[in-house]
Amino acid sequence: MTTANFFKTAAMALLGLSLASCATHHDTKQADTQQPAACTGMYRATLPCADCPGIVTHVSIEPDHTAAVTRLYLDSDDTSETDYGHWTYRNGRLDVTTVSSGPVPDTETLSFITLPGNRIALAGDGDGIREDYVFNKATPLSVTDFAGTYHQGNAARGAYRQSLVIAPSENGKVSVTITKTGGKAKGCDFHGEGHIVNDQIEVNLKDLNPALDAVMVIRPLPDGNGLNVFSSKFDQRYDLMYFCGGGGTLAGDYVKAATSVGH
Repeated sequence: MTTANFFKTAAMALLGLSLASCATHHDTKQADTQQPAACTGMYRATLPCADCPGIVTHVSIEPDHTAAVTRLYLDSDDTSETDYGHWTYRNGRLDVTTVSSGPVPDTETLSFITLPGNRIALAGDGDGIREDYVFNKATPLSVTDFAGTYHQGNAARGAYRQSLVIAPSENGKVSVTITKTGGKAKGCDFHGEGHIVNDQIEVNLKDLNPALDAVMVIRPLPDGNGLNVFSSKFDQRYDLMYFCGGGGTLAGDYVKAATSVGH
């Protein structure tokens, strides 16, 4: 079942909440045409899933009316894909329309009811909402949260080790470098730039080689002690091997290097 169909068919039960617009200071006519600045930002929720523990979903509403929706299906193939588009606002509702990437792009519109307390909720056929479809506004991660050096592999002297370095770059971009040390295998040698969206770094590998299709995704590990690197789509994971020799891959979990303390 696709996420779009799941959202459209989900039954909504009424909650005893008083609905409020992000632009309550406007009258109805003004709210239809003026940008509700208070609505912009990133929202997060773990939505119900028919065949998995949940769907970690981020929705970004940008001041320039662009939007991004990122979904991670828990206990799935470890991919988190972002669809980009735009949003419109009318009478207390935000409509977020995105277009998926792929040979046959799919357009999806999610309608949200705006709620008090920096929240939005997926709207059903009526005006009701259900508590497990409510998104809370969250502070997005920045490059400072990602910056640092991370490792995967054996720390023993001479052993193969792969290092990931995240650093700020120009024009708000993020520098991503992956190299290897030790071992006899050729290893990986990668450098690219990406951007942060919905608490993850995305690097479009097509910018480095037009023959590649994958978007490399870097997001924090659940324990907060490192980063996971993978492709946004499972069937494009082999593109992460292009920059490596000996059957290696950029993918995997990287643990943050310990910070040495001087005396």
